[in-house]
Amino acid sequence: MAYKISNITTRILKHYENKGKENTLTPPGYIPPFQRPVEYLAYLFALATVPAWILLGWEYGASALSGALILLGIRDTFIQDDHTITRIYGPIGRLRYVFENVFRDKYLQYFNETNTNGRPMPKIVRDYIYQKAKGVKSLTSFGTELDIYDPENTASTRLLHSNFGVTSEPTYGVMVGEHRENIKPFKIKNTVNISAMSYGALNYRSAECLSLGAKDVAFVNTGEGGCGPHAVAGNDVVWQLGTGKFGTGKEATLPNGEPTRVLDSGLFKETLKEFENIGMVQLKISQGAKPGIGGHLPGSKVTAEIADVRKVAIGKTVISPSQHAELYDTTSKGAVMKLMDFCKELRTLGGLPVGIKMCIGKLSEIDLLVDAMKATGEGPDMIQLDGADGGTGAGPNLFVNYVGYGNAVETVAYLHRSLVKAGIRDKVTISASGRIFTPAHAALAFGAGADTIETARAAMLSIGCIQALKCHTNECPTGITTNNKWRMHGINIPEKSTRIHKYLEGFHHDMLELTKVLGHADPRDIKIENLRTITQKPWYSSHFDEDPFGFYMPAPNADSWVK
Repeated sequence: MAYKISNITTRILKHYENKGKENTLTPPGYIPPFQRPVEYLAYLFALATVPAWILLGWEYGASALSGALILLGIRDTFIQDDHTITRIYGPIGRLRYVFENVFRDKYLQYFNETNTNGRPMPKIVRDYIYQKAKGVKSLTSFGTELDIYDPENTASTRLLHSNFGVTSEPTYGVMVGEHRENIKPFKIKNTVNISAMSYGALNYRSAECLSLGAKDVAFVNTGEGGCGPHAVAGNDVVWQLGTGKFGTGKEATLPNGEPTRVLDSGLFKETLKEFENIGMVQLKISQGAKPGIGGHLPGSKVTAEIADVRKVAIGKTVISPSQHAELYDTTSKGAVMKLMDFCKELRTLGGLPVGIKMCIGKLSEIDLLVDAMKATGEGPDMIQLDGADGGTGAGPNLFVNYVGYGNAVETVAYLHRSLVKAGIRDKVTISASGRIFTPAHAALAFGAGADTIETARAAMLSIGCIQALKCHTNECPTGITTNNKWRMHGINIPEKSTRIHKYLEGFHHDMLELTKVLGHADPRDIKIENLRTITQKPWYSSHFDEDPFGFYMPAPNADSWVK
């Protein structure tokens, strides 16, 4: 087996089999057995400090104080499982929570970030994710802190509820590739799923948390680093093949002499046989963090296990080419036609639906793709459109900040319209990703034409990310995007997998509640007339009646917007 599951996850999977998942998840407010005794003993030592100093001498007082500190250090570093920071840094890590819970709001109120203007995610959005992950009811009072006329109020949209809407409970379920012959359709169960984060960018603990938490709830996209820890729990998996074909590729050379990697059909079949829970294969064409270019994983992060899963050399920097070798051509049309052939080849080899992920630069490439799909009857069964605003993946500043068409909602709307016009909308599933963190954001994407939502950053926040913006440094303070063992040990797999589970379930529940108040029975029924979008002027407009984000969007024919 290419990937060896960690001992703790092996034990959890056995508990899943014996007790069931719900009975295995960490219950709310769970406290490890030895935590309270150690705490009380530490407090007893602390209380004894002054009497011991006075009655027995300073040496005894200092010893009592030292004993209290040592016991608290043992509790924070080795026993408690709720706080990643303190598991890594010991009692010093408590300062983070002291600052956050005691001083942070006061500091922000007078000197820095408010609840609504933080970047890339304001605190009001992060709080929703944290609350869902902890199973806490996300309530507020005294009115919204958002300026509802501010075009940058996170969702930039008002959702228009119905006072006389449907009374039946909303339902959701999407089948990918159902119209294809000789393949096994892929069922999407949840309105929100976990977008691509590669093994290597994430360490095994982070990836196993995602796998465990998503089991029976949502799918996990492996990212381009091969299939390993993302699939250990038997959860639904979308296996992504990047341009480097990691885990299923071999060395090759392009016609122009550049080194590249191409698909190894033998390894491809072996992986599908090993991981029977892979439900779909996805080709990564591009991503929002680095649209139009490849990437690299520093040699310092290529451990023996990562190298084994990716089928590359240990300790050697791994380069992803900018384009799939199988699509190499001198013209855009030629490359798109080769994409049709490659999708067909992968479907035939695996017997599964095939999707693509891309960040749009030119809208004309959507037209080219849709025309090719209509003409050949081939191409992707699912298209994931990423926003051009970065993401979890590390990328050059210029590409993160300035390259790409715009946000995912705009390009989803254009793709949806193009597929409707071509008469093939029912054969293609559309996924939206990029700055979609809450059901309010998702409602905008569903209204634009999405069938499902994928998120990576919200998933990271749910397992403890604090938006330190150090994903690319191997110095992630919460241990999520680093292979540093000292930092990694702060991730308690049972507790963090419970959090991602609760976030996915909570998001889905809230999405269905929003769907109901909008007067619909399925989130995909949300229409543009259920939304008002804030323009850059700023005032409200009906969604896409005019350009809502201040960018040029070719005007569609009126009838092509009908869902």
